[in-house]
Amino acid sequence: MKSVISAISLASLFVAGNAVAMSKKPVEVPEPIASDATVRFIAIGDAGTGKDGQYKVAAALKTVCEARGCDFAIGLGDNIYESGVSSTEDEQWQTKFEQPYKDIDFPFYMALGNHDNSFIGGAGLTNTKGENQVDYHYKENRTSDKWHMPARYYTFNAPLNSNEQPLINFFALDSNPLATLSDIRYEYWQLPYKKKQAKWVDAEMEKATAKWKIAFAHHAFLSNGKHNNAGMYEGLPGMGLVYKNFLKDHVCDKVDFMVAGHDHDLQLLRPVQNCGKTVHMVSGAGAKTRELKNRDRNKAYWQKDNTLGFFHFEIQGNQATVSAYTVNSANGEETMEYQRTFTRQD
Repeated sequence: MKSVISAISLASLFVAGNAVAMSKKPVEVPEPIASDATVRFIAIGDAGTGKDGQYKVAAALKTVCEARGCDFAIGLGDNIYESGVSSTEDEQWQTKFEQPYKDIDFPFYMALGNHDNSFIGGAGLTNTKGENQVDYHYKENRTSDKWHMPARYYTFNAPLNSNEQPLINFFALDSNPLATLSDIRYEYWQLPYKKKQAKWVDAEMEKATAKWKIAFAHHAFLSNGKHNNAGMYEGLPGMGLVYKNFLKDHVCDKVDFMVAGHDHDLQLLRPVQNCGKTVHMVSGAGAKTRELKNRDRNKAYWQKDNTLGFFHFEIQGNQATVSAYTVNSANGEETMEYQRTFTRQD
């Protein structure tokens, strides 16, 4: 397994997913980020089908990003349906990532989903398959440099490629070993894997200094969709409990947004008491659609089912504006269905 990458600058801050060794020389304190710095990005998940829905959403992404600006996308897992890739040479890299997004000129920071870690279907019990997606990050002579996944879980900052104080610290989490049944391979056993990832995320949170903090993964803490809330996945008491406790103890109330996929719909959910200030989002309509299972399970600012779509973020200073876009599955036309601005008080 690739070692977990913690992107650390000379001031113990993040540098866009690249590991930098700590220096014994006196550190330089980064300049405060300019007050007019703005970060714009897309949140999209469950996209890797290689079929018409993915292409229509990709075209809508291009249109929205040309109009509003996008620095990058965060990919929320199930990147390659139905069972991930067999190697870095797998033809599915072309048919389910490179070709659908060939007209989009910004990086994709990816997380792993259950379908990316499966021998067959979406059982999520073959986590070694996910290592191939990490390896693709390091592959030479790729069709493009869009794919970013330096480790199964990692950090990066925005604005990208800046040595200044970041505006946003991102935490890409590996939910699959914790949210599904336990892999038979020891390195992915749930409790040891939870302990290892928790130690890592605690250390990263401790040194995170950006105004905004955003975590993303495939599995949601809260969802009104088919898969239900963590700890009750598929309606089964205890399913996903290890993952629920991991988020509750190490991520909740420490990040402003927790963004996930897995359910093929769009949800912007209100904070809940056992997760503090964190706003929860599901953006799993990047190629497939599904009906919401229980619209009232968790209180929502806005939610939409049976539609393709994605979220667009624009963050500047103390304000984060989240826009929900739906994509017509027949003609590919995109529509901004909802927009909300969140303001930090500090």
